[in-house]
Amino acid sequence: MTETITVPLNKLDVDPKNVRKTYSAEGIKELAATIRADGYRLLQNLIVRKGDKKGRYFVTAGGRRRAALLLLAEAGEIEKDFPVECKQREAEDATAISLTENLHEAMHPADQFEAFNALAQEGKAIADIAARFGTTETIVRKRLALARVSPVLLQTFRDEDMSFAQLSAFTVSDDHQRQVEVWSALPSWNRDVFSIRRALTEELVAATDKRVQFIGGLAAYEAAGGAVKRDLFDERNAGYVTDTVLLEKLVAEKLEAAAGTVRAEGWKWVESRTSMPEGLHSMERHYPEDVSLSEEDQTVLEAAQAEYDELAELIESGAADDQAEAKLEEVEKRIDALTARTEAYSPEALANGGA
Repeated sequence: MTETITVPLNKLDVDPKNVRKTYSAEGIKELAATIRADGYRLLQNLIVRKGDKKGRYFVTAGGRRRAALLLLAEAGEIEKDFPVECKQREAEDATAISLTENLHEAMHPADQFEAFNALAQEGKAIADIAARFGTTETIVRKRLALARVSPVLLQTFRDEDMSFAQLSAFTVSDDHQRQVEVWSALPSWNRDVFSIRRALTEELVAATDKRVQFIGGLAAYEAAGGAVKRDLFDERNAGYVTDTVLLEKLVAEKLEAAAGTVRAEGWKWVESRTSMPEGLHSMERHYPEDVSLSEEDQTVLEAAQAEYDELAELIESGAADDQAEAKLEEVEKRIDALTARTEAYSPEALANGGA
């Protein structure tokens, strides 16, 4: 319910839920001049809610108007208890009301990021926030990520000593101390987005890393319970692995599975490693020797090759049925299995060598 009330100027306080926290001093002076020119009247009422102390009110929407009136009071143009017409609303609506008003006039981006974060902290779902303010869930997520950047760096952005692109690069990390350390350590001429992001992710593993690709990509890592850090502002990178111990475990498991197949060949030793071992090039290399197929296997191989050629010809001419492609793959597997028998390592190589 909205109720119109009159509140003395000196009973109006800044609302901690007011999303606009950054004001231009010049803008306040201009607004004060406008109010003065209109006989010290406000064209739009302030929106307030009850304050923490009896008789006092928080200004949920209209912080610039309050600041302009205070400037006029300090100049002695109006009384300190100048009556101000206000509309009273409930506290639970404060953040949303403030954000709604400020989205329709120039609002500092940092204030907007923090306002969306305040709504999320109040329990509002990302989808609901996006729907209420006519934007996308992706944009809401980006604003929430920006709000989580170190307050020190957000203030640097407010002071126009940091660009939006630089600020967005810091969203790849949630460690405020590390963020500030990186900004302070990088020389001013080397604070580009790439350098910031690289410094913050040096302990993470990118999705493009060969180990991630080897295990089947981020999907396989996430399926094993691994956490992924995604950079909402870098569409070229799918994300970063944060649990390198788990990644190495998955790599080792897949390598060991491959090693099991090789051990079944009968080698004296088999090792699995993620990098080339020292001294590998000094080892003697064994090569498989040709082995003749039995007459029975040779007959089966020739029949399979003939069947393959026949199916391939039917497919190429467009005369094959719907099952031809599957049959061709099955015949190809039989041919490969038989061909593999045409070479083998000698017993001496297996007894003394390894992989």
